[in-house]
Amino acid sequence: MMNSFWWGSKRSGGSGGINWMKWERLCKPKDFGGIAKDIVVKGSRIQIGSGQQVLIGNDPWLPNSECGFITTELHEEIKMAPVCNLMVPDQRRWDYDAVTDLFNPRDRDLILQIPLSTRRDLDLWLDVPGKVKNLLWRAANNVLPTTDNLRNRKIQVLPLCSVCNAYNESVIHILVDCGFAKSCWIASPVGYIGQTSSFLEWLGLIFSRCSKEDCDLAAMICWKIWAHRNDKVWNNRSGRVYQILNSAGHLLYQWQSLRKQAMFTDVDESSSVHGAVCWKRPHVGWVKCNVDAAVFSSQAMVGLGCVVRNSEGIFLTAKCDRFLGSFGAREAEAFGVREALSWLKKLQFPRVIIEIDCLQVFKALTENHSSPNGFGLIIEECRFLA
Repeated sequence: MMNSFWWGSKRSGGSGGINWMKWERLCKPKDFGGIAKDIVVKGSRIQIGSGQQVLIGNDPWLPNSECGFITTELHEEIKMAPVCNLMVPDQRRWDYDAVTDLFNPRDRDLILQIPLSTRRDLDLWLDVPGKVKNLLWRAANNVLPTTDNLRNRKIQVLPLCSVCNAYNESVIHILVDCGFAKSCWIASPVGYIGQTSSFLEWLGLIFSRCSKEDCDLAAMICWKIWAHRNDKVWNNRSGRVYQILNSAGHLLYQWQSLRKQAMFTDVDESSSVHGAVCWKRPHVGWVKCNVDAAVFSSQAMVGLGCVVRNSEGIFLTAKCDRFLGSFGAREAEAFGVREALSWLKKLQFPRVIIEIDCLQVFKALTENHSSPNGFGLIIEECRFLA
């Protein structure tokens, strides 16, 4: 049944598809390196959700472009334990004492920079459709039906690439090094990173060098390049570079937009004006919550303050708190908004305006912005709470 699902069925008189991978390899669980796990290990920066699917010492989960792996010498049992063991039980907060006791300063500081999501359970690496992830997995495992792979399986086809007619068609050639594909990468924000020995190596370099947004875009461009190749093979139709890039960007935007929820709807226009010098009262029936955060780097701590006032400017309530974490100013401000929204939801004010003084967070919240790693998770949670 699994073979039929992946490679096609012989039912209804069909000849069935090619079995591109051994049964044992296909059935290997993800926790033991199956499916796309090998791709992730080659350099993808994982977004931590519950921390249950990521291993402390075996996965690249630290927010560092050069090396996302733990560098501390750890006991084997700790290396193979899930990241959730570094969190306070039943809370999405790092166990500061455990982190500082176990890890060297480099790893400790990187771990404490990662904001944790109270809503997301999955530990994600790419925000693209499942069919695109499947294509990357098949390409990385060299099981795409390129002419090289077909000829290796004794299928009589011409060896040359159907797009350029200059070189044999391997996975790395058709998706990266073919003249058409290379032009797509050069014209894209991802760029062309040079020749590599395999698609898996190329994918690892993309994950290690690019932001999450560019990793998502690279995945979609691969999808469109492969679709363009198939259109050429089966329909003899050739596209243009700008069509590939525009289509990839449009599809990615549509996919990600559908997964996000709108924020700050039905709020008066005055609330969207950022950078006001003096405080302005909200309209009748509304309350305004001013939020600010401060970073105390020497203590690895973030401070938070919220003040709520009504349409007459009368003080209603306030909140101050502090949290462990080595966040940057942008992440701290976003974290403050998330905590304020969670707090306000419990207070059940019917109409609330949030006012902040961080332009980066303001734009991320109001422009459906997506950012790599922890900042994007916090922004996503703010939209959900709003």
